[in-house]
Amino acid sequence: MRTSTTVTATLFIVKIAIAFPLLLLAQTASAEEVKLSADQIRAYLSGKIVVNRPEGKTSFRQSFEQNGQTRYQETGRKEEVGYWNVQGDRYCSQWGPFGWSCYVMTAEGNLLTWIAEDGTRYPGQLEKP
Repeated sequence: MRTSTTVTATLFIVKIAIAFPLLLLAQTASAEEVKLSADQIRAYLSGKIVVNRPEGKTSFRQSFEQNGQTRYQETGRKEEVGYWNVQGDRYCSQWGPFGWSCYVMTAEGNLLTWIAEDGTRYPGQLEKP
């Protein structure tokens, strides 16, 4: 026959066994990639720098000035100057004589992704000040 202490301890363990996976699920859900709104895109980018560092090496660096100018430089290449803005809930940029290109943007913490109309994904990370 079980004592009330044993039953209480068993119930406590069962509660933890149920609650722990739910807690992990909640934490995972909060760290998921989310689509950004126009205001969120502006907040993430305005006055900031985004880099891409595969395997610890910088492959590009891009700044987003509040006046709409953007500067992009791939490692070993000349810096390019263009313009950026937000149209609807999409990030848009213009480089040289080419027209505007727009992308859906997502974020997962400080990881940002630009998604082209064909589904191509361009990842970057906010550089720490």
